[in-house]
Amino acid sequence: MSGDNDHSSVGLETRIYSPEEIAERAGGISVKSLAEVIRRAGLETTTLGHASPSRKGGPARRLWGMTEAQLERLLLFRERRS
Repeated sequence: MSGDNDHSSVGLETRIYSPEEIAERAGGISVKSLAEVIRRAGLETTTLGHASPSRKGGPARRLWGMTEAQLERLLLFRERRS
């Protein structure tokens, strides 16, 4: 049997939510506040890569998002805190 019939990867595409989408789902908070909540709660995010450093110098910005499971943990954390 060839690898073309391998169904193990069918339907396993993971959706990554952007920080803006996450902030909206978390009650319309700012992305800056969202990042602080994630950091304080010790929640995980998914690194998508790094943006080019600005012309003014400094480190490259990390591009990030959250999977559905990571987002659910964030929403559960926010729900318990309110």
